[in-house]
Amino acid sequence: MASPPFRPAPAAWVPYQRFSDLLFVSVAGHLAFAVFFGVFCDQPLIGACLGLSSAMVGVLFPLMRSSVAATKVRVIAHAALFANMLLVMVSLIWMGQAPEASVWWLVWWPMFVAHVLGWRDGVAWVPVTLLAAAAMWWHGLHPVLQPRMDASELPMHLLQAGFLLIGCGVGLVVRRAYEGYQRDISRQQATIRAQQMELTEHTTQLEDMLQALQQANLERTRLFAQLSHEVRTPLNGVLGFAQLMGQTPLSDTQSRHLAQINQCGATLLQMVNEVLDFSRMEERTTRVEKVPFDLLRVAQEAMDMVLPMAMAKGVTLHMERELQEGPAGELMGDPLRIKQVMLNLLANAVKFTSQGEVTLRCRMEVTQSAADRSGQSAWLRIEVQDCGIGVPASALPHLFEPFCEASDRTIARYGGSGLGLAICKRLVDAMGGRIGASSQPGQGSLFWFEVPVTLAPDEAIAPAMP
Repeated sequence: MASPPFRPAPAAWVPYQRFSDLLFVSVAGHLAFAVFFGVFCDQPLIGACLGLSSAMVGVLFPLMRSSVAATKVRVIAHAALFANMLLVMVSLIWMGQAPEASVWWLVWWPMFVAHVLGWRDGVAWVPVTLLAAAAMWWHGLHPVLQPRMDASELPMHLLQAGFLLIGCGVGLVVRRAYEGYQRDISRQQATIRAQQMELTEHTTQLEDMLQALQQANLERTRLFAQLSHEVRTPLNGVLGFAQLMGQTPLSDTQSRHLAQINQCGATLLQMVNEVLDFSRMEERTTRVEKVPFDLLRVAQEAMDMVLPMAMAKGVTLHMERELQEGPAGELMGDPLRIKQVMLNLLANAVKFTSQGEVTLRCRMEVTQSAADRSGQSAWLRIEVQDCGIGVPASALPHLFEPFCEASDRTIARYGGSGLGLAICKRLVDAMGGRIGASSQPGQGSLFWFEVPVTLAPDEAIAPAMP
């Protein structure tokens, strides 16, 4: 009987397909002895007993193919094999076999169980087989069942031939099973090697593509930087001449037109500067300084820079200070980058707020306590809260990406480059901090960032902010 084709074993059981031939040899051996004793030796009870014992082994075929839990399968399999052993022992007694001859029949069970169910199960059957042999010796001294035939009448040459055939069959089946497993392992190893080679080749292709994309991105960034620089020079000239024109006598209409020129030019210059800043950050790592600065002075300067735009829209600017220790100054960090992020967040808040107020909130939490305040580390948290249009929840995760979908919509309605928040994130990341936002559409937004700073010695406080 050929082994069934390989397919995944049921989830509840270990792979056993290669040993299905072993089950077949065992069932065939039982049936051969059943026919021999039942027909040729005219012992129908012995034949029936051996036939029933073969059925106990045959139960393993459908049992192991089922999806029954592995624990239940093992229990049922052990019970069936134990019943098989008892039936064979009864048959040996009816054959008139002496206890010393019966041992050669019982030695097959541990080997059979080990190959079919596992080596641990086979080891567990060693004491069971020893107890069965002891029971046969005890029965020889205290018989319960009477022999139904004389052992001297048995054709020993036929029995020995049968045992030899069964032994050869078992050996061939086991060898074939292990060779089959070895072939499966070899095929799997070959498949793994082929997949590894394919994966390596694919990885190399992806690395080449990534390098090409990075190079293209770098060239694009350099182009943007060059264009922004070339545009900014004549634009500064236009704004400079517009300021000079404002110092000459003008009519009311000319003054309004000049104000519009200045406003449009300033907006365009801001956009060009943002593109140039972003291109520079893309091309090289942002350098972060660590100098003493006054936090309140930096915050006030950022608010003063957006105050004209806020007054033009009727928006009130408000600053809250929530510092846990000491005065607001006496910090070591990068005031230029911190002010740049503050300015971008404040400008965005004023831009998207038609009425109401914009609040700048400064917080600081010292993370290390020591007697000497010099060198203590702290987290500086800046919050900008507005009561503007808000941001949809779906856009929040992508808000700090350049040219995100939310930026496209706001650019079309409110203007801008779509790079302000992306620049803020790059700057905060460069300072080792984090940035985020929360918002309710129609109720306003809260933008915040946190950066690590240290408390500066008293003598290191900067007298003024450049």
